[in-house]
Amino acid sequence: MERRVVTRYNLQVPAHVETVPGGGEVKSFEWKTRDVSSGGAFLLTSGQELDYGTDLKVNLFLNSFSGAGSWVTMSGKVVRIEAEGVGVCFDGNYQFISDAPDLDM
Repeated sequence: MERRVVTRYNLQVPAHVETVPGGGEVKSFEWKTRDVSSGGAFLLTSGQELDYGTDLKVNLFLNSFSGAGSWVTMSGKVVRIEAEGVGVCFDGNYQFISDAPDLDM
């Protein structure tokens, strides 16, 4: 049974992801999304694994029709794990930024 109350969009966009450890080392990943909604996203993790409940900072690059784009940055938590990636639930706090964050993309 489908429990989602927000629309998911089949949208593959670049995702710069950082783990938010509770005292450990920050790890960064360059992935893509499989789908995105206002409540979360599915990240294609290229065989890399994250644990259930891992806190994340996610930066998504949203392209515009003009060819320019913006980054949206948000935080979330891993709530589903599948063979090809992880489902992330966003906490509702997000920010659009016009310049690329300090990323190695």
